[in-house]
Amino acid sequence: MKKIILLGFSLVLFFQIQAQTKVTKANVVGKWNVSAVEMTGMFFYSIDKDSLAFGEMMKAQVKDEQQMASITAMMKPQLSVFNNVAFIFKEDGTAELGTGMEMAESATYKVDEANSTIITTDKNQKEDILKADFKEDKLRITVKQPQGEIIMVLKKSK
Repeated sequence: MKKIILLGFSLVLFFQIQAQTKVTKANVVGKWNVSAVEMTGMFFYSIDKDSLAFGEMMKAQVKDEQQMASITAMMKPQLSVFNNVAFIFKEDGTAELGTGMEMAESATYKVDEANSTIITTDKNQKEDILKADFKEDKLRITVKQPQGEIIMVLKKSK
């Protein structure tokens, strides 16, 4: 019985590892739009579904349902700015990073496969290191901010 359980656990683990795709230059090339935004423990906003869920840290600070409704009404429009955010990674190592509110910023990029990062460099030689991974067919990019880490789930545009 132990051998069967061990075999089953090994197979599940094997398939989970295989489902993860390594971040490479070849698989980040293309246009990516934000599908969801998350600040761990605070909120998760799905752009595709226009739904906002609050994490435990946020819920602990809210007094009642009325306050939660007010916060939701205030945050949804603010988070909707992510609707137009796009990352375009080209084969030649150049990129366009756009907010949708102003012209896209040109940059260069390189992929560090060993550390699963995408390193962008803007025209002023400012470097940003984006932690990246794939989950299913979506590229997840983690951006460090003073308030905490923001995770953007990107889907490839057609």
